[in-house]
Amino acid sequence: MSQEIHEQMLGRDARLDGKPGEMVRTPPHSPFVALRYRNFRLFVVGQLISLAGTWMQMVAQQWVVFSITRSAAWLGIVSGASAIPYVAFSVLGGHTADRYPRRSILVITQGAAMMFAGLLALLATNRWVTMQAWHIAVLAGLMGIVNAFNMPAQQAFVPEMVEDRAALGNAIALNSLMFNTARFLGPIFAGAVLVKLGAFACFGLNAVSYIAVIISLLMMHVPKEEPIDRNESVWEGFRFIWQNKSVFRTVALIGAASLTIWSVSTLYPVIAAHFGRGAAGYSAIMSLNGVGAAVGGLLIATIGHQFPRRILVYGGPIVCCAAFLALTFAPTFYLALACLFGAGFAMIVLGVSAQTKVQEDVTDALRGRVMAVYSLVFSALMPLGGLIIGFVAEHAGPMNAIRLNTALCAAVTVVLFAWSQRDVRLAGAGGVRRPVTPRISPDSSRNG
Repeated sequence: MSQEIHEQMLGRDARLDGKPGEMVRTPPHSPFVALRYRNFRLFVVGQLISLAGTWMQMVAQQWVVFSITRSAAWLGIVSGASAIPYVAFSVLGGHTADRYPRRSILVITQGAAMMFAGLLALLATNRWVTMQAWHIAVLAGLMGIVNAFNMPAQQAFVPEMVEDRAALGNAIALNSLMFNTARFLGPIFAGAVLVKLGAFACFGLNAVSYIAVIISLLMMHVPKEEPIDRNESVWEGFRFIWQNKSVFRTVALIGAASLTIWSVSTLYPVIAAHFGRGAAGYSAIMSLNGVGAAVGGLLIATIGHQFPRRILVYGGPIVCCAAFLALTFAPTFYLALACLFGAGFAMIVLGVSAQTKVQEDVTDALRGRVMAVYSLVFSALMPLGGLIIGFVAEHAGPMNAIRLNTALCAAVTVVLFAWSQRDVRLAGAGGVRRPVTPRISPDSSRNG
């Protein structure tokens, strides 16, 4: 059996890295191979602390909005408030990530996020003005602008931290594991802090947590880079995705999942209320969902390479839909928690597998712009989906809203998988050529 056929069976097609005929080989797999790189270790430590604070703020923010308004629609409004500015600025954010040093961009965006978290903490004290839901919505919109520049730069910076593309998939899986470990720890801390000290403490601790990630970024050893002055098309990322059918399907699936199943998290406070639970129940929901995602991230990092990637990419949303559908019929709170554990597990299987594929297929000269589109689809559609599901839940009930979203996501997944299967059959018969990466001029390459 040839090496290429063997890799295809494992779902790890050999890919070109921009040099004719040069293949990227996966080294003997280790669940923590990316941690061999100092920069990535620093990143993991700083981000783990900062993300725990971010999840504390997210939990407290949703709980404060629901406590003030008792409205699922307002949860959707606040969730959707970050979507419009993110859509407006994300393409520019990707272009910026390809023109300017990515570490510098991250230091600036993390500093801005720290400032907004501190402002939210001051508002939550209610000493000068009484906090209203629209205050939180405005700050969510400002954070949407910050994230439009932060996310493409951060995702494009990951390959620079691990240096070897063969370790890229492991770095993405560990990054996801770190994110979901914080997603597990953050709500636990938030539940305790909310009860003992109130929401302002959650917001304040989040502001302080950004110091860790800023310090870790400044401690990294990265080559000095100068801004690129040459004119580059900001739309090249869209063109690349459009011309590569396999990547297009992956991004389309992420978009559908973000709009439907990922946005179900908007209703977690409502689900807690549905089962007669308060802040502790809501914290348990967030924690168990995060534990499931953390377990999924760990398994992808350790044994994910043993499964065909297409199965992971398309199987993830189907399992997640099944878990959320089971949630809507759960007779007890503890069975609901089990369903949310399964949903979190499946979400991360999809997220890690999809992002790894896109990162491996794109050249560094286009990485910022392509990942800006990926981030746009993922991060902008999820709050938009939160806005929609909030209003549907307000009129049709939360469980019916979840059922509708799972049905839509499952339908899109089946259609995209059928399209993928068709291309695989045609390729096997010699009827379809492998997608060609758009040609990039030498002037488009990144300095350093």
